Amino acid sequence: MNNLSRIKKISKTFHFLFSLMIVAVPVYYVIYWSFINYFPETLITVNVDTNPLISGPLPIKLQLTGGGISLLPLSALVYGLINIRRLFSFYKDGVIFSFEHVNIFKRTSKALVLWVIFSILYESARSVLFSMGNHPGQRVVSVGFSSPELTTLVVAGVVFVIAWVMDEGRIITEEQQLTV
Repeated sequence: MNNLSRIKKISKTFHFLFSLMIVAVPVYYVIYWSFINYFPETLITVNVDTNPLISGPLPIKLQLTGGGISLLPLSALVYGLINIRRLFSFYKDGVIFSFEHVNIFKRTSKALVLWVIFSILYESARSVLFSMGNHPGQRVVSVGFSSPELTTLVVAGVVFVIAWVMDEGRIITEEQQLTV
């Protein structure tokens, strides 16, 4: 089995896995916000200080608001997953290097940056939602930027540089092919 055959085989598996993730991640978000009142508090308060949590069930209006706001990071995440799946679609078909690869890497980089921005907005809105029922003076707005966001931005930068290098390589290859 040569390298291209192995790449095709592994890429077919990854294409399938990313296809599953494109479906599973939105389903997870829907389940989370639909059944948030039935989950243990430890699951709900991940990344949120437990003190501002609303006592009692989250009203349906706040559930819908939270679900709506969660569409921001979800859309960036699904956009990134779709692009990565498209990349593996090319690989499974044996297309290893093309202009479209460069565009996919650039769009993936953009999706990562958007995911960071939207996640910060989402987590901030979530902290407000979970403290909405508290008395004035005990409501919380939590805006955070930490290692995961920084790491994601660094990865986005690396992916963008890879796209840039791939594009330069593609241009050089095209110029060499046109040279007699």
